[in-house]
Amino acid sequence: MVTADHARPLLVRLLGPVRAWQGDRELELGGPQRQVVLGLLALRANQAVSRSELIDGIWGEDPPPSAVNALHVHVAGLRRALEPHRPSRAPGEFLLAAGPGYSLRLEPGDLDAQVFGRRVDAARGSRAAGDLSGAAREFDAALRLWQAVPLSGAPGPWAEIERVRLIEVRLTAIEERAEIMLMLGRAAAAAAELAGLVREHPLREGLRGQLMLALYRCGRQADALATFAAGRRLLRQELGLEPGQGLRRLHEQILAADAALGPPAAAVTAAAPKHIWAAPAQLPGDVDAFTGRVGELAVLDKFARPAGPAAMVICVSGTAGVGKTALAVHWARRIRAAFPDGQLYVNLRGYDPGQPVPAGDALAGFLRALGVPGQDIPREVDERAAAYRTLLDDRRMLVVLDNASSVEQVCPLLPGSPSSLVLVTSRDSLAGLVVRHGARRLDLDTLPPQDAEALLRVLIGDRAEVQPGATALLARQCARLPLALRVAAELAAASPAMTVTQLSGELADEQRRLDLLDAGGDSGSAVRGVFSWSYGHLPDEPARTFRLLGLSPGPDLDACAVAALTGVPPARASRTLELLARTHLIHRTRPGRYGLHDLLRAYAAGLAGAADAEGERHAALTRLFDYFLAAAAAAMDILVPAERHLRPRIHGSGLPTPPVAGAAGARAWLDTERAVLVAVITHASTQGWPAHATGLAGTLYRYLETGAHFPDAITIHSAAHDAARRTGDRTAEATALTNLGIIDWRQGRYRQAAGHHRRALEVSRAIGDRFGEATALNNLGIIYERQGRRQQAADHYRRTVTLSAELADRSGEARALANLGGIDCVLGRYAQAAGHLQRALVLFREIGDHQGEAAVLAGLGHLDGLQGRYERAVENYRQALGLATRIGDRPGEVEARNGTGAALLAAGQPVQARAEHRAALALASRMGDKYEQARAHDGLAVTYHLTGGRGRARRHWQHALALFTVLGAPETGDVQDRLIALDSEGPDGPDGPAVKTTLSALPDPQDVCLT
Repeated sequence: MVTADHARPLLVRLLGPVRAWQGDRELELGGPQRQVVLGLLALRANQAVSRSELIDGIWGEDPPPSAVNALHVHVAGLRRALEPHRPSRAPGEFLLAAGPGYSLRLEPGDLDAQVFGRRVDAARGSRAAGDLSGAAREFDAALRLWQAVPLSGAPGPWAEIERVRLIEVRLTAIEERAEIMLMLGRAAAAAAELAGLVREHPLREGLRGQLMLALYRCGRQADALATFAAGRRLLRQELGLEPGQGLRRLHEQILAADAALGPPAAAVTAAAPKHIWAAPAQLPGDVDAFTGRVGELAVLDKFARPAGPAAMVICVSGTAGVGKTALAVHWARRIRAAFPDGQLYVNLRGYDPGQPVPAGDALAGFLRALGVPGQDIPREVDERAAAYRTLLDDRRMLVVLDNASSVEQVCPLLPGSPSSLVLVTSRDSLAGLVVRHGARRLDLDTLPPQDAEALLRVLIGDRAEVQPGATALLARQCARLPLALRVAAELAAASPAMTVTQLSGELADEQRRLDLLDAGGDSGSAVRGVFSWSYGHLPDEPARTFRLLGLSPGPDLDACAVAALTGVPPARASRTLELLARTHLIHRTRPGRYGLHDLLRAYAAGLAGAADAEGERHAALTRLFDYFLAAAAAAMDILVPAERHLRPRIHGSGLPTPPVAGAAGARAWLDTERAVLVAVITHASTQGWPAHATGLAGTLYRYLETGAHFPDAITIHSAAHDAARRTGDRTAEATALTNLGIIDWRQGRYRQAAGHHRRALEVSRAIGDRFGEATALNNLGIIYERQGRRQQAADHYRRTVTLSAELADRSGEARALANLGGIDCVLGRYAQAAGHLQRALVLFREIGDHQGEAAVLAGLGHLDGLQGRYERAVENYRQALGLATRIGDRPGEVEARNGTGAALLAAGQPVQARAEHRAALALASRMGDKYEQARAHDGLAVTYHLTGGRGRARRHWQHALALFTVLGAPETGDVQDRLIALDSEGPDGPDGPAVKTTLSALPDPQDVCLT
């Protein structure tokens, strides 16, 4: 018997979290996977969905063994929710068994996604009939159905694919609705809504163009032009591309106030932002309970007025702990709206116990923040500084250089134009900045008594209010230094039973003890007194942790690293770090990570030197460096398991490595720790741990190469090379030379790369390292190939194949075979190429090297294309692309996309080829791969030439020519010939002889280049 409740309609909502109702009663659906089952059945309403489709939708390609049983449980749970009164074996009304699957019965109007689609169709019909107001109403009704991100919280591959599809459908509807609003003359309302949408989807040119037009019609021509400039800058930074033709044409019309755009409306909506910029925002958070400094803030405001042809420079100097950084960050955040192009920040660590941040490293960080791919960051400091000044020219940028040690460290970081402002903090007066750059200087003194006491009252509370005399004494005991005041206040807050008088008495006793040891009596003695007072209240384990943290060379650490440093389990280390953070002896740099103020770092290191034996200090750092070796090796084993045998042998640290989930988690851990790893390797190289420096560098090389982290790679491999040379470790020396050569190759410095590889070959032969010899021969072959010396390259590859086979090194043999197959393709030896590539493919699959497998599939695609088998070529490239994308091999992905474009072009599909080359150009630009950028430009030029776009073809060939020329690549002459042919093209146009010349002279894409 079916109850009345069953007869009520079932309503399912997917445009937000998955929810369902019967009448006015919301159903309890169960967990996220059960929601996926309902969502999939709802979108396929009244159709049979097989069990295998449902299992694939929930778990993807790797379902658990219990997947079938779990699906039955989910279906049974949904049946209970949908029809709670149905007998267990009675046929269902809503959820039905359908062959080897299930079907969900829904009526029209029961699913919000279907209602949305019908409303959008109705809106389009109204528009086609000329009823714009009706179309706007239908679009409004459709868009009101959206509650949040569709299928939010639902896991699995089906939900992710549907989310992307539904979001795209919604954005298309939004663009159509905005177009109707503009047609109806509602420009002000459109501008207000479009501004937020452009911020959410800054690369969507349709929305940006509509916003530009809406602003223009509101009489805001300047804002419309600024919106275009922001979009162009973002496209250049993110994709290395110019805006599309439609957006550029609209920009030109707005510049010319083209009457075709319609007269501007008189009204303007204030909700639309004046500027929309894509800009770095690197300022740290404001200091908690910032107090006082009213006069200093006024002086900084006065200094900030432009006064000359160069960038304004302000230097805030003062003793340690006086609050320079707090003042600088507070003021910078207060004025940041005046610098819409962004804010850059770097802690130069000028007074840390370790080495200050070199100007070159700071510049590399700034260039990355400004959108320069790692491969395009110059190697020399002067070149980096020039690139930085070029990017900041005429930009309104705020640059904060914190904790500078010298004028020499600061000068390369100064912009060249007056539109930017630089704020420097330093313990030094940096008089050279005043003399050479006209800097304004603010000497920061300790807080005035009233401000110091006010800060204590804010931080301590009522006890400071009721004992003003004791509060004033405590401020004097802290030398009115903000850092000391905050440490003292935290200790007071942690001892609520003690009065301020008792606390100041304890501090007086501590300071007297220190005065006996150090009779200097300066403010530093007072600061040490406060630190010692706070440190003295720590239990033994947190006190020891604090001391050892002062020895770590990196900017910050997480609990796992601190566990290794101290030799305790991670959970205990985490609790200790929380305690130290509460006492303000350390601070959180990011969630889960902790660092020390440079003054506290020096204090902690000094305590370690006095309290911990040299052997214990050395053992602590050895444990830390062992941990990073083991953790980096574990991450690399996940990312590139086939090369495990090629990496240095790592002995476990005895402590657990951080848990990471798959390749994405491993890469994320490496990205997070990269700055620490650079500092560790640099420190280990010079301070007594050379094997750790060379071992870490050798472990990380593939991550640094494929991730395009080239400035860091140069620092790391140079430090490893120096360590190896100092200790006479010639094997490590050859490895470092090889890795430096690979980075030079990736950055297009072929001559320098060849020099490194030749020296690596000499060292390897001198010590009898045949593995190193094979590696150097293979890498030299790659350089020769890129230089057009193909016969020499082939000779080197053949020698590598022979040597690797003798050593039973299947990885080295496969890589050299793949490279040799690529050369055979170029030289027209197709039968040999097929043999080499197929042998390489077998080897790569046997050892599980997916990166190599993808490269060989691309090589086979190239070979098929050369022999006219275009469909097979495209299929091989598609397989290579899928594999490279799945494993996160970005170089492999861009090479496969360019190869696919070349194959489609040869097959007579220039439009489809264009899409592939565009995608390749975007990815290669983000990576900074000049060679693949040049290939993409060349392919795009041919597609445009074949379809009549001579102007675009010329521009793309000019880009390709410039890049190939910089690289010194043999393709330079081919592109020059194509440009000459284009310029001499007769009236027969794009079907004439110039196209035949173009197609017959297409460059041979070198899809296989495996180091």
